[in-house]
Amino acid sequence: MSLFVPKPYENAPKTTEEAIQLCVMANRILSNEGVLDAFGHVSIRNPENPNTFFQSRSLSPEMVTAEDVLELDLEGTVLTKTDLPPYGERIIHAAILKARPEVNAVFHGHPHPVIPFSSAGVPIRSVAHFGALFCDGIPLYDDYDVSSGMIIVNKEEGERLARVLGQANAVLMRDHGCCVVGENVPHMVMGAIYLRDSAAIQLQTLALGQPKYLSYEESRAAAKVMTSTVAMERAWSYWVSRAKRAFPDL
Repeated sequence: MSLFVPKPYENAPKTTEEAIQLCVMANRILSNEGVLDAFGHVSIRNPENPNTFFQSRSLSPEMVTAEDVLELDLEGTVLTKTDLPPYGERIIHAAILKARPEVNAVFHGHPHPVIPFSSAGVPIRSVAHFGALFCDGIPLYDDYDVSSGMIIVNKEEGERLARVLGQANAVLMRDHGCCVVGENVPHMVMGAIYLRDSAAIQLQTLALGQPKYLSYEESRAAAKVMTSTVAMERAWSYWVSRAKRAFPDL
């Protein structure tokens, strides 16, 4: 069965089956694009029940299939009848999806170019036009429970992270990684890829000198173009095509 490939903003998944297939595709795309490695995860809200979401069992993203996808509630409780272990950090997804009803997809990962900014407390700003997706700023989370080893696995800490995220499109996690949210899966995937790329380009530019960052007005205009239906469909079809070439089982 071929994976459901929606047109962003037009054909959001309508069934649990479509949502599960999209969860698989998002894992494979972000793995293929080098944003996810052995660790990190994505989630998608259940279109048939907004109080639950889908996420893989604890597994490296490039290995995820539909049989690995679990249904969880917004407390992080696994609803699927299974002995397969879930991700410990499912709490991140549960807390964000609970706090942000307009968000339908969440990414958490550890893109290497992002981590220096989270450690130094230097804002990621728009050097390239696609960085404009985050023109309203990216807050920094730095309120870990020491005993958790900087892994967010309890409800209270998940809620703190969701509060720091607020209404932003992404949040940095000090010395750890980041989260990116989207109103749908293609939006989340675009954000995860271009946050990584924007951070890498800013680091390269800082090595040469002082960047000439996009102004707020330039950023707002660029963000509108990047998130247009035409641009989203073009990007999504590109990433899907690359993933299908890399993973013949898709």
